[in-house]
Amino acid sequence: MADGDEAANLSEAKIQHNEPASLSEAKIQNNEPAVPQKRFVALFSDIGGVLGTNGWDTGVRDTICDHFELNRDEIAARHRLMFDSYERGHMTFEQYLKRVFFALPRPFTLEQVRDLAYAQSVAWPENIAFLARVKQANSLKLALISNEGEGITEHRVGKFKLRELADCMVISHFVHLRKPDPEIWQLALDLFQVSAAESIYIDDRPLFADCARDLGFTSLRYVSLAQISAELSALGLVV
Repeated sequence: MADGDEAANLSEAKIQHNEPASLSEAKIQNNEPAVPQKRFVALFSDIGGVLGTNGWDTGVRDTICDHFELNRDEIAARHRLMFDSYERGHMTFEQYLKRVFFALPRPFTLEQVRDLAYAQSVAWPENIAFLARVKQANSLKLALISNEGEGITEHRVGKFKLRELADCMVISHFVHLRKPDPEIWQLALDLFQVSAAESIYIDDRPLFADCARDLGFTSLRYVSLAQISAELSALGLVV
């Protein structure tokens, strides 16, 4: 008998004896619940504006200027010239502060400015606990992607207890990339060996949320904990 005839007869025999053609069909016939395919395997989040206050923004610099009676415009102008290099990891926080705040002799020290800056970082424990719960309940990998410079990063990682939360951190000053560089998101995906299509990204800045969406992430803009909880629930996650 030809091979083609044998295959045809075997298929007819399966049909006559109601033999399932696949394991999935067998489960259906035995009334076994189908195992749903997991849509998301990784969750990526910003730090400032999602898990706590921003580490080094206009509000923090204005607080320092007001405290030490400095001209805000003068500091802002020097900041704009230095900030990109600082956040990309090409200088320390002390080197940045020296160039921005100490171009002239001051009646205060660099350490005083640094310590006041660190004091402005405030964690949002409820948000951190929420992401930890979502991570565990849905068996997700969790990484943090953030634009932060040296010194501020280490302070906030310890203060916010982020080592206990995240499996991985992709911070601008370590990797010499900054959002909105597409490469910083791609690096995070590569480290986890996942695709953007199976990943969620959360950021409070609309521009960065849009950039991640363009790369294929399911991207959510953080506005409030209640809002982000509802959006994650709508995606099928246990919250």
